[in-house]
Amino acid sequence: MIDAQLDEPQRCLLITPLTFYTFHHILADGLKRRGYMVETLNEEFPANPFGKILGKLALPLLRMSTLRGLKTRLDHLEPFDLVVIIKGRGLGRAALHYLRTKARRIVGYNFDSFGFNPSPLDWHTLTDRYATFDIDDAVRYSIPLVHLFSAATPSEDLHQRHDLSIVQRVHSDRLGYAERLLTALPDGWRPFVFLFESSYLTFALGLLRSPLLYLRMRKYISFKALSYTDAMAGLQGSRVTFDFAHPKQSGITVRCFEAQSLGVAILTNNLAAMHSSVFEPGTIAYLPPDADAAMITTLLEDLAEKRPAPKARTLEVFLDELLAQPIQD
Repeated sequence: MIDAQLDEPQRCLLITPLTFYTFHHILADGLKRRGYMVETLNEEFPANPFGKILGKLALPLLRMSTLRGLKTRLDHLEPFDLVVIIKGRGLGRAALHYLRTKARRIVGYNFDSFGFNPSPLDWHTLTDRYATFDIDDAVRYSIPLVHLFSAATPSEDLHQRHDLSIVQRVHSDRLGYAERLLTALPDGWRPFVFLFESSYLTFALGLLRSPLLYLRMRKYISFKALSYTDAMAGLQGSRVTFDFAHPKQSGITVRCFEAQSLGVAILTNNLAAMHSSVFEPGTIAYLPPDADAAMITTLLEDLAEKRPAPKARTLEVFLDELLAQPIQD
């Protein structure tokens, strides 16, 4: 950690989604421990539900709005020693050229795939270093693969209270997968289920698409996010947790690394995670999209027989890999 040894603290601008749980707080704290004075900005402007709609439906308009937002907030500031861009959906080539006037070094990272977040495709080469969490994208685009991390630490006072935990934000097919698991639970299994809906608008849209599914699962859905402490307590207190990765991505989710660090077995729909060699054999299993109830029951029972030893991939390791300087010839 050479940065922390400098006499003068360096300035870092962290551009990242500010609504993704506590991710930006954790990342900012890690950068501060390395001696940086950290300022944060949202990855897109306007930083509200309308900005998210623009990101889905009108990316060029979002990029124009985000560039204006960056200039409004940064024009009067001196250049930063480091700009770290996480995801950066609202950015474009013009924004990167502008940030170049405000940064001595720019590092980018995508915790989505390019298929799910295509925005960086035309600007990632304008950074000084760009990495991805997506296993397939790293190979296809010849960019560094940097896995995510866990900020969870095991609690010695926490006893196992559940057999299966499902703690997730509602999107894509997650609700359907959660119901399939609950209907296939082995006899006597106790589930811990918390499904976070980010807004009433997204809930209404989901209800229109799948009214019966939403009505059946309504008791598990909350519009208030679970605290990180409570989420990790629910995770550690279970024998198996379910991890859902979007079908357009192959990267290993934070939830998998949290489970690994807490000693919890993983059932996942991500075949790439299963074959990544990151997890101890027997502690992770793949759930095919066409799995029937009998297969789900068998997978859960097999995973529950082996509680893995906690093994943490830390934020410090993640930052070492993300911020690595290129080797000079």
